[in-house]
Amino acid sequence: MEIHSSHERDFTLARWRELEQRFPDQGLMCSADWTEIWLQTYGSDVPHRFVLAWDCDADELCGVCLITEGVRQTDGPMSLRTLHVGTAGEPEQDSVCVEYNRLLVDPDCEHAFKQRLAEYLSRQPNIDQWNLDGFEESDLSGFRSVTNLEVRHEASHWFDLTKVRADGKEVLSGLRRKTRRRVRRALESYDGLRVEWADSLVHARDVFDELIRLHQQRWHSLGKPGSYASSRFRKFHGDLLDRLTPDGRMVLVRVSSNTGTVGAVQLLIDRDRVLLYQCGWAPAPGKQSPGVVVDYLAMCECLERGYDAYDFLAYETQHKRHLSNMCNDLAWARKRHPRLKFAVLDKGRQLKGWLRPSKKK
Repeated sequence: MEIHSSHERDFTLARWRELEQRFPDQGLMCSADWTEIWLQTYGSDVPHRFVLAWDCDADELCGVCLITEGVRQTDGPMSLRTLHVGTAGEPEQDSVCVEYNRLLVDPDCEHAFKQRLAEYLSRQPNIDQWNLDGFEESDLSGFRSVTNLEVRHEASHWFDLTKVRADGKEVLSGLRRKTRRRVRRALESYDGLRVEWADSLVHARDVFDELIRLHQQRWHSLGKPGSYASSRFRKFHGDLLDRLTPDGRMVLVRVSSNTGTVGAVQLLIDRDRVLLYQCGWAPAPGKQSPGVVVDYLAMCECLERGYDAYDFLAYETQHKRHLSNMCNDLAWARKRHPRLKFAVLDKGRQLKGWLRPSKKK
């Protein structure tokens, strides 16, 4: 393994792209484009380095990844010095919340690379813990063999488009009975529904701007800042749109009715899997359900266009459960180093649990 500094970004990204040409189906979140745009947005404030792994027998590059040093990371009241694998570690208010995080690595070398990487991270001085953010549970195996990890799981609900297509049916047939009734009522509450699949840059930018406006408007009405309150978060996704839209790795979808826009979604395309990254819904009177309408019609469009899955990504909501028929486990794992602060934190939480009054039945 070789460690390259942040000053060697151009060299490393060039090697990254060469490896990506050999293994093109490893995932969007570990792609050179995603990583480069993240570094252009956050790299000036998030210290980072690169790890390159070489297959000595074949004398060729077999793996690469980004290691970042967390900025303003905390656990409860405690500040933490952290390392992160992949595009993570930025301040929480600016975070892209990477999911389906992966390593770009030759599958034949993957287990060995993860072992060596875990050993390297565990040897680093002056840190409190290292983190694996948003990995699929199955991708933790090589790391688990080296050290015990503390793992927090989050459900990523998704709809299986492949099965519906193979059965020659529509999206509605793959939903639960109560959800089907809800979808039908929601569709009937709008007149003249239309779907725009914005795959040109001009069209996509127009939909993206409206998505941001609707997203912010909704969250402000709830007294919260909204994701796009962060100028860095907005810049990251604007630059990502410019890079990914031309080759179909990002798509903006807008649904309109006779009375105006119903809502819009930002979709990332990861190995024929559609990831619902962000959304914006127009205010709706009465019993209208703009979120149901927008996601359902986007799912129908994805079915027609041949995609395998429509993934709502992590964190549990009723909306995601109702519109899905499958579920993955995404994992946020950490390896804590022995520190007095962790002992104090754990004892404090234990004491708080003892003192909390039990709920009466």
